[in-house]
Amino acid sequence: MNILQYKLLVLISLWNFKLTYGQKRQDFIQALLKDYDSRIPPNFEKDYPCEVNVSLYINSIDSIDEQKMDFTLSTFISQEWRDTRLRFRNLIPEEYLELDSRLMGNVWVPDLYFRNEKQAYFHTVTIPNKMLHIFKNGVVKYRSRITLTASCPMKLHKYPMDRQTCSLFIQSFAFSTNRLIFRWRDKDPVRMNPNLELPQFTPYRLETENCTDIGEGNTCLQLNVYLDRNIGFYMIQTYIPSVLIVMLSWLSFWLNVDSVPARISLGILTVLTMTTQRSMSNASLPRVSYVKAIDVWMAVCLCFVFAALLEYACVNVLSRSQLRKKLKKEWREKQNGIQEQKNGLINGLKKKRSRDNAQSVDDVCRVVFPISFLLFCIIYWSCYLTIH
Repeated sequence: MNILQYKLLVLISLWNFKLTYGQKRQDFIQALLKDYDSRIPPNFEKDYPCEVNVSLYINSIDSIDEQKMDFTLSTFISQEWRDTRLRFRNLIPEEYLELDSRLMGNVWVPDLYFRNEKQAYFHTVTIPNKMLHIFKNGVVKYRSRITLTASCPMKLHKYPMDRQTCSLFIQSFAFSTNRLIFRWRDKDPVRMNPNLELPQFTPYRLETENCTDIGEGNTCLQLNVYLDRNIGFYMIQTYIPSVLIVMLSWLSFWLNVDSVPARISLGILTVLTMTTQRSMSNASLPRVSYVKAIDVWMAVCLCFVFAALLEYACVNVLSRSQLRKKLKKEWREKQNGIQEQKNGLINGLKKKRSRDNAQSVDDVCRVVFPISFLLFCIIYWSCYLTIH
């Protein structure tokens, strides 16, 4: 029996079915799928491929992990294609039929997969979240709900003022473009939940395109999700506290030169606090080999507080050197037989002069440090907020 005779036999059986059962949908589905082979794609015996229109609805983006460099989203994926083997041939007046999830395995569906997927699963509560509609002209619409985690390589040079692009690659696993072609739906191929909110990012653009396959000649689609990082969290948790720590280190310049315990304790405290904050800011980031924007900020802030500690060391050395010069001069004057009353007056004047020299260094630092830090802030924010 050739193919033409077989199709004619099927049509005759369907016509007899119409006369016998009329509009009973259940029996019609059973007759429609009786000799249907779900292992064979549409147009398998023909020279042109089956075209599948794909669309996505992004219900939520659950997380974006910089350390693992991936993102997790929940999406509804819809596929639409034509299978002439499933035409109704006017045997029932229905426009389309809805198949139960238990019958979907009897219908061929595209072997779609996500090329950069790490982990994924279908939702099955309370039933498998799938639907399949067969229209009278043979058009099949298949929709399913999937949550997946996909890789998202990130460039963190401007972190935390960066913008990232996370992509999804949709591809056929087994069929080449001679048998199967994926196309984005013409109108609104990708939509996003208008109430979607992310704690650290703001999605500002979606882009669809055809992508390059991995060398097997399979059809491939690409979705780009453009994300803008929200800097508010980092301003509150990192930038503002580090500014306050740097300003706290400047209090050392207003303390007396002789207040050794107070100035040393203040310097060491600010250095240790700055070091701890720098470690915490990098704890949730991957160990990349390049310098990030947050690294520049924390390194410069650490340099400022460390310089304030070194400043007191210099002031203390300067004060002690002046004191040693004074003692040497006293000893020489005693050797020359100068009166002790005169020596006491001179010693008081020299001690005051040594303190004045050390205090002048503090006076200069009171102006130089704030101006230098303000200049750094202007250059830092101007560069990282304007360079794309």
